[in-house]
Amino acid sequence: MDRRCLYGIIFLLIICLLGALSFALVVLILPSPVNVSPHKDIFNSSVVASFVIDEIEKRDIGTEKTYLIMEWNSELQKMNFKHTEVFSSNFDFDYNLSLVMADDKATIGLSNTNESLAFCIEDLSISSWLGVLQHIVSDNNWLGGSKAHGCRGNLWYTKHKKDIIELCIFNKQLEYIVYQKIRATVTSWTHSDRRTIHIESNVLNGPCRNVTPLTCNLPTHPKIKRDSGLSPKTCLFVHGAGNPASGNSVSSSMSEYWGDIHTHTTNCDSHKFLIYNSKDNGWDTDQIHEHFCNVAATNGTIKNTVLFSHSMGNLVIAAALHRKKCTFHNTSSHWFSVEGPWTGSVVADTLSDICRKPSWIQKLIRSLLRSEGYCKPTDNSESDVYTTLKTNYVSPTGMRFDDLVTVGRKYVSGVMCGTSSWGQGADYTDSAALWIMQKYSDLEKPNDGMVAFDSCKLMTSVEFDTHSSYPFYKGEFNHADGTCRNGGCPCRWYDYMH
Repeated sequence: MDRRCLYGIIFLLIICLLGALSFALVVLILPSPVNVSPHKDIFNSSVVASFVIDEIEKRDIGTEKTYLIMEWNSELQKMNFKHTEVFSSNFDFDYNLSLVMADDKATIGLSNTNESLAFCIEDLSISSWLGVLQHIVSDNNWLGGSKAHGCRGNLWYTKHKKDIIELCIFNKQLEYIVYQKIRATVTSWTHSDRRTIHIESNVLNGPCRNVTPLTCNLPTHPKIKRDSGLSPKTCLFVHGAGNPASGNSVSSSMSEYWGDIHTHTTNCDSHKFLIYNSKDNGWDTDQIHEHFCNVAATNGTIKNTVLFSHSMGNLVIAAALHRKKCTFHNTSSHWFSVEGPWTGSVVADTLSDICRKPSWIQKLIRSLLRSEGYCKPTDNSESDVYTTLKTNYVSPTGMRFDDLVTVGRKYVSGVMCGTSSWGQGADYTDSAALWIMQKYSDLEKPNDGMVAFDSCKLMTSVEFDTHSSYPFYKGEFNHADGTCRNGGCPCRWYDYMH
């Protein structure tokens, strides 16, 4: 064979090989074809589905299991929904707590084997799982369609707010949903337009009116520094009532209370979280004041620090400063108050009555309040800390709420207050407990379910704004939401205040 011919053949083989490699690389680099609308296969007809969420232990006093039911009408593009928390106590206060949303109306239901109660609710953010279900029946932006271990069919993914929803779809129906690391497993699936979810006619404050969705205004202003370039180095977070900690300590995180607060306070060089027993001790406890000052102060003075205090944590700081356990350096440090009961809470007054001498209606409510730690699980009394939050409380040390308000007005740079007892609805049990408590305590509106706005605002001459970029901020969230553990609009305020 001619040498030139041989070289030509080798050259052609090299070209073909390079072409094959290039094609393989393109195939690997380009995304595989994705069916972007799997929901059209499973939600193109009316569906009734039931879900169960794994059982969790709750504060060593019992177990809680979540059940969901949805009725999706494809023709009307409407969903009826029921979210039930079944609480099995280690003591004698089992109950079921249900949120029903049907025909743009909503109720809270509370029941046990002997009795049941239902209340209309008119202003609320939808529960997180209703939001998830509404999203998956309407979203077109899907990724996946791939096989995976543990799913009999294909896995699909879609983004809801900032979280990824994972769906396992098999034989044109859902097998399970994973959202925020929680799995909802489908226990029944029926193609049907039957309706069993509806608003009962015997609600205590009915007939129910249409629900008005709660919203909060996101900031329209650029992020600004409030310290003229003197950026404090440490952010110290002081929690409120209800922590059963066995002793005093300080931690670098406390996500169960403050949520993902680190990502909203990135200007902090370090984060400290004060931990103390705030279930058995009130805001006037001497050893808690000592603990706060030991953590917050250097040589007796709080310098180069940003304080964020929630609820009773505000009163702890104010009491420590009032008693001169330490001093506050106003130039280098800032203090931001979150949902503080600066003049006490009417809810604490009512708690005493519900926990000690409940009416027949309140006996069922007391079961919920016991599971949430407001009432003691065995004694007929409120948890000790709430005694110190009564509006007429005077400390054995001689301190009154007026003394704390004076300190707060001198040092606090910004205040955040909630104006909705139901709030963002991220934690349904919290929302229900706060909603019911404010209803039975005649707490002045607006309120966050625990503290009236007039008690929270601290300042009398400052105008509050509904944009979270303002230091004096009010929004439609409840007493738990303000910590940032439920995400949403309150977290944005922390972005601006440090």
